Amino acid sequence: MESTPDDPKGKQVVNAQGGIPDFIRLGQMPVNYEMNVESDLLEPVVFNDPPSVGTNVVDGFVRFTLQNKGFLHSESKLFLSLIPSSTTARAVINPCGGIASIIKKCVLKVGNQVLNEISEFSALNQVKSSLISGEVQKEREQFLTGRCMDNEFIYKETGVASTNSRLAGAYGLSNGREYTGGETGLLARPCSVMDSADADTIAQSPSYQVSLSELFPFLKTHQLPLYMFDEAINIELTFHPATHRVLIPAGGTLGGSYNIDRNEIKFCADYLYFGGGDEMVRYAQQNQDLSFSFHDYRLATSSVNQAQARNIVRNLGMANRLVSRVITIFNGAGGTGQANILGKNQGLGLVKSGTGVISPIEYNIRYNDRFEFSSNVQNTARLFSLLTDSEGVPFITKEQYSGEGAIITNATYEGRAQDTGIARHMFYNSTRLTGGRVGTRGLELHLKATDMDGTLSTMFNFSEYLRVARLRGGFLDVFNV
Repeated sequence: MESTPDDPKGKQVVNAQGGIPDFIRLGQMPVNYEMNVESDLLEPVVFNDPPSVGTNVVDGFVRFTLQNKGFLHSESKLFLSLIPSSTTARAVINPCGGIASIIKKCVLKVGNQVLNEISEFSALNQVKSSLISGEVQKEREQFLTGRCMDNEFIYKETGVASTNSRLAGAYGLSNGREYTGGETGLLARPCSVMDSADADTIAQSPSYQVSLSELFPFLKTHQLPLYMFDEAINIELTFHPATHRVLIPAGGTLGGSYNIDRNEIKFCADYLYFGGGDEMVRYAQQNQDLSFSFHDYRLATSSVNQAQARNIVRNLGMANRLVSRVITIFNGAGGTGQANILGKNQGLGLVKSGTGVISPIEYNIRYNDRFEFSSNVQNTARLFSLLTDSEGVPFITKEQYSGEGAIITNATYEGRAQDTGIARHMFYNSTRLTGGRVGTRGLELHLKATDMDGTLSTMFNFSEYLRVARLRGGFLDVFNV
């Protein structure tokens, strides 16, 4: 049976053969259907999260197995909570990526087939998190996911009212609390703090959630008909080591292990049932050979230092694939991220001179024997425009992105300086490709960065490409277009 197209208004078109809409594609249905929701709170079938001790730094791992019933709701939630370390009395979650920043890799498997897989998920998640408006992050996300990268102007309390001494000369992070000590510092909300002072505070460690559609972005437009699968459906998550998960305030002891609370980690799976009769049975009978396309991300990681960054030519692979965009992020060297406001994954930008001049950069992508841009992109404003065209409007400031300007406050967040911890550390680059299918030589990234801010260590390149899943007789095949 051929797939059912959407009409121009985004509504699903009823299939003429059976009068059943395409339940897989998320959208407005042309008829009213009774819909029932059944929620299961699933325990992990595999859980391993060893503490990091000395040089023994090990990733955590968890696996959930879904039941083969109904349609899997794309907003099903993963619940996570961390156990405060006894070595320090206070810690908070990375405000840029939230609790999802502890996830290193996520895999969705059907039987032995990998339907969707994202490596270095925490880095990609920080790019996607920047697309959420500051108001939503402050008023909603900081309580649900731990993300809170809103900004506010910081006004002085002292000074002569008739002069400009009471105007806002800087801006900084905003979470709904007032800056303390004469505009010198901001603290996280009490409900966001992990405190190991005693048994009561440990038990009150905050619990957060991650949406299934954030882990696997293709579920923003599709929902899986689990009742049509004859194979087990598993969600596998790999976590960063226990010492790489939190921000510890200045003066706190670094190196403590923040393990996942086994009693709190749950997956709330919502299963949808459409119609009050045999609609779902008829849908399965009419779609015994069902195909749908979706986007996946392939990561190419390169170890680079400052000298190498001055002339980067890297092959990203992706030969003979339909690649829609490439996201590039530079990450800093070593460390656990416990002393960084943005955590372990940072989008390092360019060095700014004492006169406010940003060091030069040249950027281009070559494939199919041509460059995406006729001349190398050298303007950071143009790079930001490419990011906007590719991903959407990011809610980050010019100084957070490229470092241009000098009005991020030198006040602290949890004792960590905001001007040095955030400025030039959200330098995300993304390009939407226009040349069609990539040829046999693959993609080549051409980049010349004269001087990067910080100790450069790793370059992440995420290539978004098109794949097709085919469900026949209850078994799934996945292949590249």
